[in-house]
Amino acid sequence: MRKILLWIGDIAWNLKCRFNFYLYGPYGVSKCIERMPFQLNIKYMRKYGATIGDDCRIEPGIIIHRPDKKIPFKNLILGKGSFIGHKSIIDLTDKVVFEDYAGVGGYCQIWTHQTTSLLPPSPEVKANVTLEYGVICYSGVIVSPGVTVGKNSSIGANSVVNEDIPSDSFYAGLPAKKIK
Repeated sequence: MRKILLWIGDIAWNLKCRFNFYLYGPYGVSKCIERMPFQLNIKYMRKYGATIGDDCRIEPGIIIHRPDKKIPFKNLILGKGSFIGHKSIIDLTDKVVFEDYAGVGGYCQIWTHQTTSLLPPSPEVKANVTLEYGVICYSGVIVSPGVTVGKNSSIGANSVVNEDIPSDSFYAGLPAKKIK
């Protein structure tokens, strides 16, 4: 019975995603993904362009900011065993790469663009964000554009990461400073 209900739900979400993409564009699909049960997130994110490895988990409520117009999630790359926590914000202006077994906790924000001024013309800085193998960012972490977090590093809860983090280290604070 449960499989039948999941199958019916899958068909309903497929129609809803298609309709929202047609009607509202990439933000319509993003809104569907945000409200979708976690069992279906990966399937539909792959369908709309994300590269996602095996054994990944994406919690419900993921907020996708600035998806691509034609292939909404093409800038999202998740390696094997990656994790994205509840209500995280992922900005897809540029590439966001989670290598194998990298993850972010709930309410994290990963930004790939930044406006330097509100006065016209307002130039925008765009840069990739990479979380290397085994990285974990605890709840509420904000990662700025152009940051690479090195292998097996951890970022403490509610930290702001403005610069690259070396491998095998623990950073925390505002801005993030080396703790260990």
